[in-house]
Amino acid sequence: MPSKQFDTEAYPGNGQFKSLTATWHNKPYPRISPARPELTANGKVIFITGGGSGIGKATAIAFAEAGAKIIAIFGRRVEKLESAAREIQKANSTVTVVPVSVDLSQRTAVDKAFENATRQAGGAAVDIFVSNAGILQELGPVSGYKEEHFRKGLESNMLNTFNAVQSILPHLAPKAKVFDMNSGIGHISPLPGVWAYAATKAANIKLFQYLQAENPELHVVSIQPGVINTEINANTYFEGQDDINLPGHFQVWLASPEAEFLKGKFVWANWDIDELISGAEQIKDPLALQVLLNGVPM
Repeated sequence: MPSKQFDTEAYPGNGQFKSLTATWHNKPYPRISPARPELTANGKVIFITGGGSGIGKATAIAFAEAGAKIIAIFGRRVEKLESAAREIQKANSTVTVVPVSVDLSQRTAVDKAFENATRQAGGAAVDIFVSNAGILQELGPVSGYKEEHFRKGLESNMLNTFNAVQSILPHLAPKAKVFDMNSGIGHISPLPGVWAYAATKAANIKLFQYLQAENPELHVVSIQPGVINTEINANTYFEGQDDINLPGHFQVWLASPEAEFLKGKFVWANWDIDELISGAEQIKDPLALQVLLNGVPM
């Protein structure tokens, strides 16, 4: 990374969003390829919520390409999970894919789902957990926003994430990687109509920040995956800007030893990894890449 400091003006990014790195990516590139030997996921056990479609499915495929041993995908829709499992298996014929249908709003069901998946994995601990499930709520201003839409968002984006975190903890390996598929909406300037989504994503940032602080042996990272055309934004004004494979490949890199310096941080998949690596010492500052009160070193 160039020698500029975090308190200087950001790089242009893509014109809409500023960037920490001078280089901005909107699609996968060789340095984060699952085919790189340095990024191997050989022998790893990976659990992904929301793994039946969209970013979750693409992430599962990326880890399969990186040589993962077992990938368990969780979601409500059986047909989506079964279709995704076939695609993941096609990416790597040696990977064991475990599709599990579960309603994440039901804590007891989530406990059983993770227990069953762990049994199917031969009792192995989970090396990488990707918390990916969620929705983009109905758009609208704070004033007059319908309570039922707000409650649905709280359940889908916060309660479901809470349940998944509570249920996965007993199954994690001692130094497991935990990736929070979050959104830059939780820390950027307000966009019209998106306050409810922003509020739940900001809350989840804090959930995972505390999870890291309370469990220093874990490796927790929150991620802005990009702006990608998926089911959740199909009926909004948000046009996709990024390749759906970008966040999956980026997470394969995040799970590698090269990205150890990003433990406990919030990162954007669009940022260039070589520039991040060159600025690793600066990024290790406890206040760097955290959602905090701007201008006050708290």
